[in-house]
Amino acid sequence: MITKRLCSLASVCFLCFTFKFTLAQRKSANCPAFRDTILHKLVYKVVDKAPEVKGGIQQFYKKLSKNLRYPTGDIDYHGKVVVAFVVEPNGKIDGKRTIYDPSGKQRLFSKQILNIVDMVIWIPGLCNGRPVPVLYTLPVRIDIAE
Repeated sequence: MITKRLCSLASVCFLCFTFKFTLAQRKSANCPAFRDTILHKLVYKVVDKAPEVKGGIQQFYKKLSKNLRYPTGDIDYHGKVVVAFVVEPNGKIDGKRTIYDPSGKQRLFSKQILNIVDMVIWIPGLCNGRPVPVLYTLPVRIDIAE
């Protein structure tokens, strides 16, 4: 009778261990990585905690409104500027790219926005409690009509 109880207890413990191990495997699947075509390394799009600007995104937009220079002349730009970059595990920025800029090939706004991205301090994104490289996409609305 004691042997049956020990066997039952052993199988329950084994099942608990197996179940816990399976859950741990699923948790790391929450952060799927992909190979970035610019940096040629694994980066994440979806993480447990997204990268953020130290002081909050409002801090970034304040710096953006203070430092963004608009072109002079008879110019009518409106739309969204979309830039993307990788926030590395140490908070540095890498793999900067322009997704869309209403100024076209001149990239008048995206160059400035990416320079301002370098000015702020970034807190890296986390996956399973560890800092990981995260691809961050940042849209900025521009509306200039002279």
